Amino acid sequence: MSEQRPPPSRPLQGPIGWLLSLAGRLIGLVIGALVLRIVLELAGLYFWWPQEGCRHIFQVMRQEQTELVIALQPHPLKNEMVMLLENGTTHGLLANRFLQKPFTVLAYTLVSFMLRLTWLVAMLPLLCLCVVIGLAEGLVQRDLRRFGSGLESVFLHRYVIRSGSSVATTLWVFYLAQPLFVPAMLVLLPATLWLGITVWMAAGSFKRWL
Repeated sequence: MSEQRPPPSRPLQGPIGWLLSLAGRLIGLVIGALVLRIVLELAGLYFWWPQEGCRHIFQVMRQEQTELVIALQPHPLKNEMVMLLENGTTHGLLANRFLQKPFTVLAYTLVSFMLRLTWLVAMLPLLCLCVVIGLAEGLVQRDLRRFGSGLESVFLHRYVIRSGSSVATTLWVFYLAQPLFVPAMLVLLPATLWLGITVWMAAGSFKRWL
């Protein structure tokens, strides 16, 4: 009888490979959200708000632009960012003159999607702050559990990582893909805080003897 060989183990992923994998996943999520947003906007053009037509996405884009400009008031690069936003809106208005309805919706959707991506980039400092605070608090909790009588649970650690990251990712994709105007802070702030809580719980439930 031939001996059964165990399946070869996957090589450990280094930090560079992990960063490349993370970047690939983020790019995939952004592209998927953009495709879903375009499909929803085109479906709404013919089924959900046919009377409004292109005015729907134009109004959504204008509301998002106004919200972002107000939020960027204290930023040191406010003038440059506002100029970029105005240029994007101008290109969208020019497209409205020369293109048919589906292409006009596509142009406005791209501008609106870029505005939402700008919101995500603007939230990065708060995201990093929540992650750092969550990591520090989690490590403190882990040390307290290490010198105390806390229980060890690998299942809890893995479950927190999977469920927490899934919820935060779902909220971000929902914000990028949904075709209606929703205040950015109403979605992005809970998602950012939830990611910080996830890091805190994951660090606190990590193996205490490492």
